[in-house]
Amino acid sequence: MRAAASGERRTDPRRRRRANHARGFASGYRFTVPLIDMPVYLGYLQRRLHAAGATVERRTLSDLEQARPAAMVVNCTGLSARTLAGDLRIRPVRGQHVVVTNPGLTEFFSEDTGTSPDLLCTHPHGDHVVLGGTAIEGEESQHVDHQVARAILARCRAVEPRLAEAEILGHRVGLRPARAHVRVEADRVAGRTLLHNYGHGGAGVTLS
Repeated sequence: MRAAASGERRTDPRRRRRANHARGFASGYRFTVPLIDMPVYLGYLQRRLHAAGATVERRTLSDLEQARPAAMVVNCTGLSARTLAGDLRIRPVRGQHVVVTNPGLTEFFSEDTGTSPDLLCTHPHGDHVVLGGTAIEGEESQHVDHQVARAILARCRAVEPRLAEAEILGHRVGLRPARAHVRVEADRVAGRTLLHNYGHGGAGVTLS
């Protein structure tokens, strides 16, 4: 049996079985959860950071000891922890999404069997919709695969026909830094505390 899920943007823990599930699905559930548009959310977090008096400096490090002198350094380097922290247990999971104009969707839809690298989701964010997607273990390319994009569009249009005429606005490709267990622990390096915090995969906001 295939399962589907859809929801609105208000926070509501209630979940109920859908009577009018999507085409091609035997059953589904409707529930209400927060739905975050990551570029917008990251911009919000950056503004909060600046408002608190913090500054951002972009540099390339070959060793975590090269970080500026501080009582504590927090290592949130994701996949780069393989070299910076010598952690070979972290691995990439490639994700690709297609962003299209919103033809009127107000609820999200998601199918995740947990066994296939091909995901199916539609996440509306006002005037645009993020369509997904993929979760390919061990793949590190961040280039747009247009064949994959076409497959994503086909899967999403099959369950939501209104997307057939949606205009493609762009593509999003990223690498999820996955690990069997999230690493949150402290080390002492060069007389100061080094706090590791990485390996969240695609669930960084959820786990935060």
